[in-house]
Amino acid sequence: MKAFPVFRISGTAHERGRQFGQLAKEQILTNLRAYERAFREGAAISWEEATAYAAQFIPWIEQYDQEIMEEIKGISEGAGIDLLDIVALNARSEIITNLGSSTSKADGCTCIAAVPPATEKQETLIGQNWDWINLVEKGLVVVEIEQSPRPTILMVTEAGIVGKIGMNANGLAVCLNFLRTSEKTIGVPIHIVLRGILNSSTLSQAIRQITRLQRGTAANYLLAHLEGEAVGVEAAPVNYDVFYPLEGHIAHTNHFISPRIQIDDSVRMGASDTYLRMGRATKLLTTQRGSIDAEYMKEIFRNHTSYPDAICRHGEAVATEAEELLDCTLFSIIMNLTAGTLELTKGQPCQNTYETYRFSAKNAVI
Repeated sequence: MKAFPVFRISGTAHERGRQFGQLAKEQILTNLRAYERAFREGAAISWEEATAYAAQFIPWIEQYDQEIMEEIKGISEGAGIDLLDIVALNARSEIITNLGSSTSKADGCTCIAAVPPATEKQETLIGQNWDWINLVEKGLVVVEIEQSPRPTILMVTEAGIVGKIGMNANGLAVCLNFLRTSEKTIGVPIHIVLRGILNSSTLSQAIRQITRLQRGTAANYLLAHLEGEAVGVEAAPVNYDVFYPLEGHIAHTNHFISPRIQIDDSVRMGASDTYLRMGRATKLLTTQRGSIDAEYMKEIFRNHTSYPDAICRHGEAVATEAEELLDCTLFSIIMNLTAGTLELTKGQPCQNTYETYRFSAKNAVI
């Protein structure tokens, strides 16, 4: 069985971080090596430049949530790795987009959600294919975080990064699309915002976690809740817009769709596959409206229209870089908030089985 390493952490913020650092040290080191190369070869940024730039995000993380910063400090201590290295991991999107050129690597992804009345069994479903460079595949882990009184979290993340794609025990889940603008700002990093979302109990709280402070770069956050609702939040560094799917389903890829955000959408310069992926996912959801289930969502994530840079991504139509730096689907995830399950593939969903994870003391794979 192909599955990710699974870690369970608990205690105070610093204790949680220290446990994560100790348990996932091997994967954290893998990610540091991967991003040192990705920054250098993909964006012409040295690691020294990256960590110096990352230091500017510490006050923003502290202002956003002191507990999250304490957890980052704990990871540094537990893994025996310099604090700025861990901060650079958590601000890696901002480093690439703000220091690199407009053609620097930026993770893609296709996200979808379906809620009643669009789902067959009146379930709340949300998921995505996460497309990024092959280099980080060995640094991915599943982590369960017990952090009372905040909700327990179950997520898949790059080891050393405190927030990513997942759900919490209060029935809230988040998926992510990277967006890119010409704005160069210092603010709250994407992955810190993701943790803030997963710390929330309601959709309103989660939206507020996205919008309450200036952000370090742009993203679309797709949110869903056990109550049977989903929203998409397109967020530029300062401006944002919220989408509510009246027909019960929503798809998003890597370009801005809001007519209310006046923004220079840098993805329009080169990532043309984003339009087809979004259109294809939307068409497939519309075709099955009223009878969408998790199995049908898996079929969407296996779709190869416009292969190789399709929803199920196997590289790029014009490959100009080493294989390790090519964008591929590194995992596919579907969260059934009604059933409380997280299904996850290690690699492309067309070639790998979805394994089921649940909240539990042992966080076992079913």
